[in-house]
Amino acid sequence: GSKAIQQAIKAAHLEITKWRKNLFTLPRGKAGVHFINEVARLIHLFTDETAWKDLSLSMIHVFIPLMLQKSSANSKAKNNAKFLALRLAKWNEGDLQSLMDEAREIQVRLNQMTKRKETS
Repeated sequence: GSKAIQQAIKAAHLEITKWRKNLFTLPRGKAGVHFINEVARLIHLFTDETAWKDLSLSMIHVFIPLMLQKSSANSKAKNNAKFLALRLAKWNEGDLQSLMDEAREIQVRLNQMTKRKETS
């Protein structure tokens, strides 16, 4: 129920705050519009004082880095839009676990690249 969702969002938020910044610029087109619409919806959950009010701002803090995470250091705008559309679909399905798994994998690769650069 809602307690499980609340715990998952709060745990994700705590983890995401420790990640390296790795965000792409919001693409134009359908995926970008859907992203903005979802951020607006989450904000309205707060401002309209819904049952989700207490959790909505944490959801925004989780949503943005999960959606805009670069898949690789040299990701192209076309790929970013494709990944954003796929991630938005997962978010709409409530598949936070899959989104977190993907983002964790990206963070691991990002940290490995940084370590390689430091040792070379």
